[in-house]
Amino acid sequence: MVNSHKILDKILNARENRALQRALFLKQQFNTLSLSLNIPGYPKSNTFISTFFLEVKNDLISYLQANRIEIISKKETLILDEAGDFFIVPISKNSKIDLLELKKLTENFEKSHPLGRLIDVDIFNDLGLPISSGKKKPCYFCREHSAISCMRNKRHTKQEIRDLIFNDILKQLAITTKNNRINTLSGFASKAILYEISLSPKPGLVSFKDSGSHTDMHFFTFLNSAVSLTPFFNEFCELGYDYTGKLDAILPKIRHIGIKAEQEMFKATGNVNTHKGIIFLFGISLFSIAKITSENKEYSDTAFSNLVIEITNGIVKNELELTSKKASTHGELMFETYGKLGAGIRQEVAEGFPSVFTNALPFLDENFKNHQEINQEEIQKVLQTTLLHIMTLNNDSNILYRSNLESLTKVKQLAKNAIHSKKSYIELCNYCKENHISPGGSADLLSVSLLIHFVKNA
Repeated sequence: MVNSHKILDKILNARENRALQRALFLKQQFNTLSLSLNIPGYPKSNTFISTFFLEVKNDLISYLQANRIEIISKKETLILDEAGDFFIVPISKNSKIDLLELKKLTENFEKSHPLGRLIDVDIFNDLGLPISSGKKKPCYFCREHSAISCMRNKRHTKQEIRDLIFNDILKQLAITTKNNRINTLSGFASKAILYEISLSPKPGLVSFKDSGSHTDMHFFTFLNSAVSLTPFFNEFCELGYDYTGKLDAILPKIRHIGIKAEQEMFKATGNVNTHKGIIFLFGISLFSIAKITSENKEYSDTAFSNLVIEITNGIVKNELELTSKKASTHGELMFETYGKLGAGIRQEVAEGFPSVFTNALPFLDENFKNHQEINQEEIQKVLQTTLLHIMTLNNDSNILYRSNLESLTKVKQLAKNAIHSKKSYIELCNYCKENHISPGGSADLLSVSLLIHFVKNA
């Protein structure tokens, strides 16, 4: 009982301090808006409640801004005390809205939130009087009666209500975390392919400056393609985030999304293949990164590479080795002709992206951490060098298909020379254009390198 009295005194003192804070604004003749949570029992807050509270507070501020309600942010006060989490801010005198209308507006905010019955947004006028619309909140536990009625009649224990509230808050935080991570990953994917296409000039590849060795596509064809793929990046991430089955069964599910993405790509480009390779590579990569982070593991190159290897186990044998039929696809033809050397991106993923992790990604990690702060010329130089690191190692099946092994060997050597020589880079670009060579597989791996780099530095 003594402890109960002490706790009650602490809560009452905390509430008194809040009233004093409101009184300071009243002296300046401000109307005020405050935010708190309805948490029964004690303690009133913990780590995840405070996290949830800050999310609600930020969402509320955005909601007010959207409705042209001015608050004086520089005077806002955020408190965590025995009474729980509390936020109070004066309303600008430039806001002409009637306070009762503002109260109704904030009630709509509460109503629209998944856990709105926990949220209390209070409006006080410049005389210190609360503004009320007369509405009563339903009980959080049963939703059949008003909260006040259930409290007075003791229909539910405080512990029952607290357990439900804590469980609901944790679920909501998990949903928010998932959505934020998926949106961030999808954004990185879009950013990566836009950075790749923006590198200009490139050896035999489409860029802003020219179309390289291609006659059926240009820079804007790639922009149209990139935009069409964005929704499917989200789908790959969502699949990875939620998947709990066996990894040897996941490839068809990734491909299912990939086929839909290809269909949209062809619609956007007039049946030109701009990103078929990157759809495959990003499908596996985004799935893997999302799965790693969904399990609350910190991203690591090793975890990612091992997961990719596990997902694609047997992919070369299952998809390229022929038993009785003749080779019909580009991939089958190259594998039949060159063996493992011609297995292209399938071999690359089966080995966990060696062309990415050997030199390209270490170079990016060292030189591109603060890419927002470096100028366009430096960005181009870093992207160019990263691409060259990939080209020196990658057995690009695009080159083999459009040319031969001799050309692939030549391109690898020219790329190696060009890493430290502008003259050699021009020579490489000229060689690719003159011989109609397009190292598209290496360009796709540049996008993968960028995606991983953005994830690691997020």
